[in-house]
Amino acid sequence: MRRWPRLRIRLPAPIRVALISLAFSLVITLPVLLFVYHQTDRLYEDRIRDRVQDGERDMLFAYAGGGLPALVDSIDDVIGTGAMRGGVVLVVDPRGHKIAGNLVGWPPVLRTPADWVEFRLYREGQTRAELFAIRTVRLKNGERLLLGTAIDEREHMRAALLEALLAALLLAIPLGLIGGWIVLKVTERRARAIGNVAGRIAAGDFSHRLEAEKETDEFAILARAINAMLERIEELVEELRLVTDSLAHDLRSPLTRIGANLERAATTSAEVQQQALEAVSLDVERMLRLISATLEISSTEAGTGRQHFEQFDLADLLRDICEIYTPAAEERGMGITVEEPESVSYFGNRQSIGRAVANLVDNALKYGGGSISLGAADHDDWVELWVADWGGGIPPEQREHALGRYRRLEVARTTEGSGLGLALARAVARLHGGDIELLDNEPGLRAVITLKRAADNLSGL
Repeated sequence: MRRWPRLRIRLPAPIRVALISLAFSLVITLPVLLFVYHQTDRLYEDRIRDRVQDGERDMLFAYAGGGLPALVDSIDDVIGTGAMRGGVVLVVDPRGHKIAGNLVGWPPVLRTPADWVEFRLYREGQTRAELFAIRTVRLKNGERLLLGTAIDEREHMRAALLEALLAALLLAIPLGLIGGWIVLKVTERRARAIGNVAGRIAAGDFSHRLEAEKETDEFAILARAINAMLERIEELVEELRLVTDSLAHDLRSPLTRIGANLERAATTSAEVQQQALEAVSLDVERMLRLISATLEISSTEAGTGRQHFEQFDLADLLRDICEIYTPAAEERGMGITVEEPESVSYFGNRQSIGRAVANLVDNALKYGGGSISLGAADHDDWVELWVADWGGGIPPEQREHALGRYRRLEVARTTEGSGLGLALARAVARLHGGDIELLDNEPGLRAVITLKRAADNLSGL
């Protein structure tokens, strides 16, 4: 059996968007128009029913008060005064003979009683059949009463409504196409702007950003989110470049020393060989610490550690750190104290927060002076941890620089370290929804870690 190839028509994007907009416009417009048509017709029908029911009530009232003669007088009265203009009324005896009314006789197929029947009838003196809405009632003595009103006007109204609805539907087509074209142009302009920026970013130029208007529409929100993402990407790329350069620089010196010590150990006495091997071991240990700290920062920034969140007391953590560092502080002639509430309950990674605070204390011992104070403060939605010293401090213009990886100030060049302590503290703070800030302690430096409360931390799990 021969198979015919399927014909696939791929329309251009502008036509697709315009057709989708048109279909959407019709899907919205058509039900609204049908609802308007239905409600209008229903209101008109209710008005007709009320008119027929009012006539029936008057006739039955006359019949109840004076019997058939009173009913006949009432019918003759409404016909004579013209009150039945546009309507029909007829009363017949039990055998179907006309007693009064403006119809020649009872329609043969019309049943009694009937609540709402549409019939075409000839009124007396008329040569054209008219459409009536009719009710029939059987009276207590066997007579039958017919009441109705002309509904030709409703047919005209329906025709007018259909014409209006058709016109509205035809008007919706060009409006839908125009709306689709406008949406397409706006979307196209925004998409082209995003594509241009993305292309430049892909080419290696991370300085470009989208125009983020002050409005709060979806495109402005998207532009601001993309700009924030690009800033973070630029920051990560810069950090990656810095990490690569810093690692290469920091590892080159110990690797050079290791090579020299191994060469010396191969050509000298046993005592010199022992010294050379000890120096090699020390350099290897320093490199492992450097690599371990780098990996810990990377894993913390990636969110590793949230699975170890637990409830603990920050005040107890500070007291433990103070106890551990008291001997080292006394050796340097410095004091270390804890200023904190008796208890600060927090849900987080106790080990990583402890490492961050310990790094700050270690920096204060190396570069600070006087005494060191640790403290905590509870602010409902967040908590603060701080480490303060009374040393020389860091100039305001260099504080942000000091928080980066491998960023060592001139005063720290002669001190052993990798420049990762503050970077790790910032990574831990961000893991807990906060950040770190370096402030002036007047004199000295006050490093403040801000941590968000448990409800915000749980949302990231």
